[in-house]
Amino acid sequence: MRPTAFLALAALLAAGSVQAQPARISGRILFKGVVPEPTKIRMASDPRCMQASPNGAERRQIDGANGGLAGVIVSIKTPVKGAFAPQTTPVVLDQQGCMYTPSVIALQVGQPLKLRNSDETLHNVHSRPVVNTGFNVGQPRKGMETEKKFDKAETIFPVSCDIHPWMRSYIAVFDHPFFTITREDGSFEIPNVPPGEYEIEAQHPTLKTMTGKVVVKAGAGGKVEITYTLK
Repeated sequence: MRPTAFLALAALLAAGSVQAQPARISGRILFKGVVPEPTKIRMASDPRCMQASPNGAERRQIDGANGGLAGVIVSIKTPVKGAFAPQTTPVVLDQQGCMYTPSVIALQVGQPLKLRNSDETLHNVHSRPVVNTGFNVGQPRKGMETEKKFDKAETIFPVSCDIHPWMRSYIAVFDHPFFTITREDGSFEIPNVPPGEYEIEAQHPTLKTMTGKVVVKAGAGGKVEITYTLK
């Protein structure tokens, strides 16, 4: 690089005109200990549910593979400077086979949440937030869809069906886009993170909230692991 070009770049960096490129946070949420046996779900109270799942269903408190923990909402807890427009793609909560799918959801403030009934039976979606305004939406027919939004950030809270008490899902709402949900093996990635030092929060529907720290470097990203220990 010519001396004059080097000096010009140095001046731009000093003035803050050249910003570090965002990177990604990656890692895994792990667990150690004895995995509880899944809970058996009997659907005899609704013949159409029985028809969809004649052998019943199961719910796992701990779901994962190779020591990883699935269904954990991972997010940046440290405030990130800037204003973040909500994502416009709806997050879908489906009622299928008399179960909620997916069992864990994360979305931004103002992002659409689409409630869908894919079953030939009556369902309702009853949210139980503390900070946001709750709703209780009945959907008696297959194919019905209803759209909702949340206007405040909130930690994980339950959604349930009053007609089928075994149906349950969990939602967390964020005022930024830096969150994700772990895969089956506990792995996750949060893209487009500005370089910096961050506290990471892991929210599981039935286990306590855990935190970890990570340093994100431009062009290199950052990695973090958080371990739940079960006795």
